Amino acid sequence: MTGTPQTIDDGAYDHLRVGMAVPDVQLPATNGETLNVVASSAFTVIFLYPMTGIPGQPMPNGWLELPGAFGCSAESCVYRDLIEDFAHLDATVYGVSTQTISEQAEFAEREHISYQLLSDAEHRLVDALRLPLLQVGGPSRIGRATLIVDRKRVLREVMYPIPDPAANAEQALAAVEQLITG
Repeated sequence: MTGTPQTIDDGAYDHLRVGMAVPDVQLPATNGETLNVVASSAFTVIFLYPMTGIPGQPMPNGWLELPGAFGCSAESCVYRDLIEDFAHLDATVYGVSTQTISEQAEFAEREHISYQLLSDAEHRLVDALRLPLLQVGGPSRIGRATLIVDRKRVLREVMYPIPDPAANAEQALAAVEQLITG
């Protein structure tokens, strides 16, 4: 994308290691339930994103200059478009941000998102995994990354940085396929 700052690996997710246990964290979901961030399926793809735009509200000052901040809506929509492919691999997809559940529900309805978005507005997952936060105009926002966890709650893949959010879903799908085929 022309004009957006280049995303670099700043080490913000280096403390997350393949093979580590993912803690039991329950978060509110757009379906009105509280869900565990790790589903009972073979794999859970947890894509972490800063925030989607809110109709009628400008993005925070400095947002477009922040590496890795731009592209959340496109990323979410590509996951939407590939959700059946993930399901065929017995992989559940969750999008997690620090936005409120009402903001996420509005976005999910507007963009026809069929998978669950989880709200970490209270920083339960952020604190449990010591996830990096972005500070730019307003509430702190979770840094963009993707985690793939197996049903035993073991972290199998950490995808960071994500220079092209719109390509992330295809890369995560390929990673799950690779985990299955070995």
